[in-house]
Amino acid sequence: MAIFKNKAMIYIIGGIVAASIPQFLEIGRSTMTMLNMVVIYSIIAIGFNILLGYAGQISLGHAAFMGIGAYVSANITAALGDIPFSFTLSLLLAGVIPMLIGLLLGLVALRLEGHYLAIATLGFGVAVQQVFKEWIGFTNGFSGLSSSYPRVFTLFTENGYLLKDREDYFILSISVFVILAILAQNILKAKTGRALIAMRDGEHAAQAMGVSLFKYKLIAFALSAFYAGIAGSLYVHLIRYTEPNQWGIDLSLNLLAMVVIGGLASIEGSILGAAFIVLIPEFIKEVPFLENIKNFSSILTGLSLILVIMFFPHGLARIGSQIKLLLLNRKNKTKTNGA
Repeated sequence: MAIFKNKAMIYIIGGIVAASIPQFLEIGRSTMTMLNMVVIYSIIAIGFNILLGYAGQISLGHAAFMGIGAYVSANITAALGDIPFSFTLSLLLAGVIPMLIGLLLGLVALRLEGHYLAIATLGFGVAVQQVFKEWIGFTNGFSGLSSSYPRVFTLFTENGYLLKDREDYFILSISVFVILAILAQNILKAKTGRALIAMRDGEHAAQAMGVSLFKYKLIAFALSAFYAGIAGSLYVHLIRYTEPNQWGIDLSLNLLAMVVIGGLASIEGSILGAAFIVLIPEFIKEVPFLENIKNFSSILTGLSLILVIMFFPHGLARIGSQIKLLLLNRKNKTKTNGA
């Protein structure tokens, strides 16, 4: 029982179980692609939750970091070819380079807050997307950029192992997710996490308690951008193609919806939110009278966002505890009235 009180062990065991399922069950390629996308979006949702849920900093241009990670990874793997550790290096740099850019955006956040910060980050996202369109040498512009299958275990075998199958890629995605989830858990349970929460609840009060807004805003933006870049790298090697229109405001708003619907300040909520955004459009396609309604998935996401904010502000991750608390309060009220 002590094992299940350790979040790191829960993530490891859950990751092993999830990665094992496709090895024993016959799952279609399209379904496996969808499951991989859930894991990838869970990674970026965790990073975004660190920024929004824990640090209280809004961003409407976060898709740009994911796009930077995708282009960096695709270019590095193409340049290095079959050199050992080329994919591992591209994955790390896909996180580090957006992280450095995130530090610069964090400097902007020091002078802005609320809707001013939202507008600034929106402008950042639009500007980066335009760079993607115009920087032909790096992104290949509107024609898009192709990437290769990732090659792993190059140290142990002559040519390494090429991850062509979606089931094998799922193991890679799950492995990266578990590592980053444990990293986030350790950071958020330590001094850094407490400082981020204090900053979210009240910047002036946090400063009075000795919390450096300069330091922790930079940390929040840097960590969030790092997770987004890693997710971008995994995305581009899964789909093996990227183009500028993928990294626009629509994706940034979906990332915001993932975190709010799933649950702010919750790693589990990030997973639920990512699953909701990825899976709901697929379920809608199976409903005859809904599949012909244009952009119905976006309409449903917007409605879900409104309903969650109104009735379940802590998101899907805590919906059970909220209902339990509601029933308990009603029971106590009934007893009081009866007395």
